[in-house]
Amino acid sequence: MLHRISEWFFDLLASVPAWLTEEGSPNFLLVRAMFGLIIITAIVYLIAMRPFRSAIQSMLRKASDMFTRRKT
Repeated sequence: MLHRISEWFFDLLASVPAWLTEEGSPNFLLVRAMFGLIIITAIVYLIAMRPFRSAIQSMLRKASDMFTRRKT
């Protein structure tokens, strides 16, 4: 599971800078590194928000309940 998440993360890091610069240019690696840093910072920020952690958890639970089938 962690392998799939890391593959998705690296695919995302490679695809977004391609919209902004050409893949062979020197700025491609710079944009990719900056985008990766922004994403990692956002993830750490969301994890560190202790007062809002329960709100995030309840929103994720509600979102997952929308896509699951209910037993009748």
